[in-house]
Amino acid sequence: MLTRNRTFFLAIVLAIGFSFFRGAFDTQPVSSPMDEKQYRYTTLENGLPVLLISDANADHGAASLDVNVGSLQNPKDRQGLAHFLEHMLFLGTKKYPDAGEYQAFLSQHGGTHNAFTASEHTNYFFQINAGHLEGALDRFSRFFYEPLFTEEYVQREKEAVHSEYKAKILDDGRRVYSVYKQITNPEHPASAFAVGSLETLSDKGHDNKIRDQLLDFYERYYSANLMTLVVYGPQPLNTLDEWSKKFFSPIENNKASVPDYPQTIFEETALDLRIQAHKTLYELNFSFELGDGFNQYQSKPTSYIGHLLGHEGEGSLLAMLKAKGLADGLSAGLQARIKNNSVFQVSISLTPKGLTELDFITEQLFAYIRLVENEGIQKWIFEENQQLGDIHFTFAEGRSPSSLVQTLSMNMHEYPVEDILQGPYVWRAFNAELIKKALSKMIPSNTIRTLITPEITGERKDPWYQTPYSVAEIAKSDLDKWQTSEPVESLAIPEPNPFIPEDLGLIEAANKTKPSAIIEQEKIDAWHLADTQFNNPQSALYIALRSNLPKQSAKNQVLVEAWVELLNRHLNSFSYPALLAGQEYQLYTHMRGLSIRLYGYRDKQDKVLSKVLEALQTYQPEETQWKDVQERLIRDYQNTLKAKPYKRAIAQLNTSLLIPSYDERALAKAIEQASYEDLLNLTEQYLQQMQVSVLGYGNITQSQLQDSVELVQDALLDNAESLQVAHKSIRQLNGGTEKEIIDAQHTDTAMNLYIQAESDSLKERAKIGLVGQILKAPYYTYMRTQKKYGYIVFATPYPLLQQGGLLFLVQSPGASSSLLYQETLGFLERQQAEIANMTEEDFESHKQGLINNLLKKPTNLKDKASELWSDLDEGNLEFNTKQALADYIEDLDKSDIEEYYNSHMIGEAQRSLLLTYDPK
Repeated sequence: MLTRNRTFFLAIVLAIGFSFFRGAFDTQPVSSPMDEKQYRYTTLENGLPVLLISDANADHGAASLDVNVGSLQNPKDRQGLAHFLEHMLFLGTKKYPDAGEYQAFLSQHGGTHNAFTASEHTNYFFQINAGHLEGALDRFSRFFYEPLFTEEYVQREKEAVHSEYKAKILDDGRRVYSVYKQITNPEHPASAFAVGSLETLSDKGHDNKIRDQLLDFYERYYSANLMTLVVYGPQPLNTLDEWSKKFFSPIENNKASVPDYPQTIFEETALDLRIQAHKTLYELNFSFELGDGFNQYQSKPTSYIGHLLGHEGEGSLLAMLKAKGLADGLSAGLQARIKNNSVFQVSISLTPKGLTELDFITEQLFAYIRLVENEGIQKWIFEENQQLGDIHFTFAEGRSPSSLVQTLSMNMHEYPVEDILQGPYVWRAFNAELIKKALSKMIPSNTIRTLITPEITGERKDPWYQTPYSVAEIAKSDLDKWQTSEPVESLAIPEPNPFIPEDLGLIEAANKTKPSAIIEQEKIDAWHLADTQFNNPQSALYIALRSNLPKQSAKNQVLVEAWVELLNRHLNSFSYPALLAGQEYQLYTHMRGLSIRLYGYRDKQDKVLSKVLEALQTYQPEETQWKDVQERLIRDYQNTLKAKPYKRAIAQLNTSLLIPSYDERALAKAIEQASYEDLLNLTEQYLQQMQVSVLGYGNITQSQLQDSVELVQDALLDNAESLQVAHKSIRQLNGGTEKEIIDAQHTDTAMNLYIQAESDSLKERAKIGLVGQILKAPYYTYMRTQKKYGYIVFATPYPLLQQGGLLFLVQSPGASSSLLYQETLGFLERQQAEIANMTEEDFESHKQGLINNLLKKPTNLKDKASELWSDLDEGNLEFNTKQALADYIEDLDKSDIEEYYNSHMIGEAQRSLLLTYDPK
C-alpha cells in the first residue's frame, strides 16, 4: 500500500500556524484541517455565547453549560453554597417537577450526566443517544431559568452534599488542599471551605434560610452573560442553532458581575509546612505564588517552565534524583489559576531514602531553576513545543461527546472565539522576559515547602478534615544556602527531541472491518488491520507476552509486577521525550503475564519497540533498585486497603470470584518475603517459555507490522519454548446469598450486592444487562435522592470476563450496611411490579438505549484499537462481541425480562454475593 501525498500539505499548515484558516473565518473557531466536524459560534439575544458542533458521524448528542462562577463566590457565612446549588438544579423544574425525571430520561435513552463546582466555574453536562438530544436539551435548559428549589429537596440534598464531604474525608488530596486553606490570606475567598456540610448549610444560627440564600445566589450569578453553552450532535448546524435559541433564550441576563477579591493568596511565604497523610505516601512540594500577568496562552510562560522543570529525560532533575534513589516521580506546573493570580508547584514523590535528603533535594531544585534561568530560556525549545503543539492539534484524538463539550464550554471563557479549539495547543509568541520574570518568583524566600508523610504529628489540625499539620518559618541561613547552591554535574537542559515525527502521511487502507492473521505459529500469532477512518497518521501496536508463571502463586504475581516496574523506571528517561512527541509506550501486567502497548506516529514506533525489547532481554536491575521497588509495592498494596469502601468492595468482589486471585494482604506479604535472587530467577524463567500475540491497527501497513513482529521474534522467541496460557476462570455462585466482610479502613459504611448470571453465554449477558439498564436510574433516585443514604450510589451491569452480573452499591456516612441491604432487597421486590406494569414503549426505549450505548462508535483510533484487542485477547476472532451481544438484546421482549427477573433477581433465586462494611 502506498502513502498518500499529504505530508507536503501538512508541512505548509504547520509552518504557517494555521493563519490560512484564521484569515478565512475571522469570527469562527479555527479547527484542524483533519477535523470533519462543523462549528458555528453564535450569541443568543440574551447575550449567551453558544458553540454549535455538527458531527455527521456522531451517534450521541451532548451539551455543556458553564457558569463562570464557583466556590470563590460563596458568601462568607455560607461555605459550600455554590456546590449545594449545583446539586439542587437536578431536582426538578416547573415543566419537569419530578426530582428523578432528568436522570431517568437520560438513562432510558443511553445517556449520562454530571456536574462539578470549581473555584471559578460550575459546569453542567450530559450526553444521550442522538435521537433524543432535543428532549434532553428541553430538560437541561430549564435548570437555568425555572428550577423549583423545592423545600423538601433542599433539606434532603443537604444530606447528599454532606455525604460527598464525608465520603472523601480521608482523601489525601482533599486533606492537603484544606490545610493550604489554613495558611491562605483569610481575606481571600480561597481560604474558605468549598464543599459544604450539614454544619455550613444548616439554618441554625443564620438570619437567612438556606433556601433564600440559594435563590439569591442563583438570581445574582446565574445570568446569561456569565454563561457559555456548547451543543453537539449529528444534526445540521441550523437545527442545533434553532434548538439553542428555543431552549436557552429564556435564560435571563441581568448583566451580572463577579466581585473582585484580594490578589495575594498566601498570607506568608518562606514557610515549612508539614502535613500528615492518611495513606503511606511521601511527597515534597514547593509552591510559588506568581501574581498577575502570567496567564498568557499565546506565550505560555508557565507551560514553558513546567516543560523544563518537569522533564524526565536525560539530564533532568527527576532523572538525577531517581539515579540517587531519592525520588520516583516529579511534576511541575500551575497548581492554581484564578483571574488575577496563579500558583506554580513542583511536586516530588519521594522514596524512604529521599526523606533523609530533603535539604539536598531542595538545593538541587533551586539550582536547577537557576540553570533554567541562565541557560534554558532558548527560542529553539519554544519552537519545538510550538511544532509539537501544532502536530497534536492537527491530529488531536477524538473525545467522547460529554468530555468534548465540557472542555470547550470552559475554553469559551478563556480564549477568543478563533482560539476556542486550538488555544491550549498554540505557542505563538516566545517571550523570554516573561519567562524570566516568572522564574524570578521561584526563589526560596517566595516558596512554601510542604512535606507530606503519615509519620507527621503536627500541633495544629485542619478544622474540616481533622488533618494534623505544622507550619514554621524557614531559617534565613537555609534560604541563603538554597539560593546559592550549585547543580550536580549531571543536571542539564534537555537536548532536542529525537522523536518528533517526520512522516505524517496516511496510508491507503483497504475497506476492511476486522483484523486478518498475518502469522499463526506455535509461539506467535499476529493480526493486522489498516484503518485511517479517524484521519490520524498514528497506529497502535499491542504485544502480549503471556506466561503461566503469574497464576502459579502470589509470589510470582508480585515478582512480575516488580519486574515491569523496574523496566519502566529503567526506560523512563528514554521514553519520556517520545511521550512528549506523541509516541506513547506502556509496559503493564495482567491476568496472563505482561504486555507492551505502543501508540503513536509510525515512523518512530520501532525505535521505541527495539529499546523495550532490548531491556526485556538484557536489563538486570541493581539490588538497591529492587529494594526501592519492593518497598514501593508494599506501600501500594497497603494503601489499597485505605481506599474508599466502595472501591474496596469492588476490588474484593474481583478477588473473591476470579480464580486464581490474591488479595492485597497476601500480595504485600509475598513481595515482602521475596528476594533479589527470586526476581532474577523469575525473569529468567519467564523468558524461557512464552506465548506471544500481536495486533497492529491504524496507520500501519502489513509489511510494517511484519517488521515489528520480526523485532519481537529476534529478541524474545529464538530461544523460548512455546506454551498454552489459559484465562482465569470465574467462581460460580450457588443459589442464595454468600456473605463477606469488606476489608477497609474508613468512617463510612458500604454495601455491595452482586448478582451473578447463571452462565457465560451472550444471551445471559443480554438479559441481565437489560435488567441493569432498567434498574439503574430508579435505584439511584430511591437510595440517594429519596432516602438520602449516601453520595455514592449506583446500580450497574458488571460483567467479569465473559460472565454477566449486576452490582448494587452504596457507601453511606450514617446508614448501617444491613439497612442498605434490606432496602436494596425491598427495592428489588417492588421493581418486580414496576417491570410487569412497564409500557411496551418504555421497554423498547430501554432496550434501544442499551443497544445504542453498546454500539457507540469509537471516537478515536485508540478506543477502536482497545476494542479489537479485547476481542482478540478473549479469543473472538470474528471481532464482533458488541454486535453479537446487541443482536441478543434486540431479540428480547418484555416477557423475557419479566420471566428472567422473577427467576433470577429476587428471593432464593438470586445467585449473589453480599459484601458489607461497618466501621468499628
